[in-house]
Amino acid sequence: MKFPFTRKALIPAVVSAMLLPMSLSAVAGDHPQHHGSWQEKRTELFDRADIDVDQREQLDQARTEYQQALEELSADYAQQRQDILGEDGIAALKQAIHDIREERITTLMDEWQLSDEDRASLQQTREDFRSNMKSLADQQFDSDEDRHQAWKELHTNTHDSLAEVLSEEQIQELTHALMPRGPRFGGDHDMNEADPSS
Repeated sequence: MKFPFTRKALIPAVVSAMLLPMSLSAVAGDHPQHHGSWQEKRTELFDRADIDVDQREQLDQARTEYQQALEELSADYAQQRQDILGEDGIAALKQAIHDIREERITTLMDEWQLSDEDRASLQQTREDFRSNMKSLADQQFDSDEDRHQAWKELHTNTHDSLAEVLSEEQIQELTHALMPRGPRFGGDHDMNEADPSS
């Protein structure tokens, strides 16, 4: 893929961020859930490592540029996929992924010999999760910490609902069965989501 100059200029930031140790990158706050209490842990880590204010600012800037570059690359890929497959191809691909996912679920429920009532309960849990997930995605939060807490509560509640029907081992097996296999298609949350409730 050929990038315009401005896009090329972002690539060094991507490479630099990827070279950071994974644990350091996580503590530095690559994801919203690392704010709040994670900010305190990050500060403690940087204090222990004698990382000065200027270095911390440079790390923050590198992370910001890295995230921006990823967003642009993701948008490029989404457009390429759209150009290659078209609307019908994208729809067919999503449907195929959905069908495979449902077949995996049915196979597991058959193996576990779940009753019709338990199957219906699992289906309701999945539907509730999708509905609540969409609501959270559309919701405005006062802070990243509030957003993280809301998502954490959703996953906890979903897990609790699954646990009313399945054992922990079965929940893990279900999660594994629904994880994307092969190349990830990127750009579509429902095509990449590996949560057992999806």
